[in-house]
Amino acid sequence: MVDLKLRVLRFTDREVKLEVEGEGYTFLGALQDIFVNDPRVEFVGYNVPHPLISKATFTLRVTPENDLRDVLKTGVEALKDRLGELENVFLEALKRWETRS
Repeated sequence: MVDLKLRVLRFTDREVKLEVEGEGYTFLGALQDIFVNDPRVEFVGYNVPHPLISKATFTLRVTPENDLRDVLKTGVEALKDRLGELENVFLEALKRWETRS
């Protein structure tokens, strides 16, 4: 299991900037993909300064009429759902592979 650490660098009504330690492109790319398709999001992005350093920043800004906490919560739930779907597909494929003739 990955030792993931989050540190809030900035939190306003519309924007959060997090320092994420212990994760990089894989996790943050999936999280960004969830938010980039959300019409309530004005900006989302992450920066991994160097691939050998496991510290990155993640920024999310919502449109003025939306609540940042609500957008964060629904985005994280959507990511959990997507990962659950991936787990199910993987386990089903593994089962088929194990029972092959």
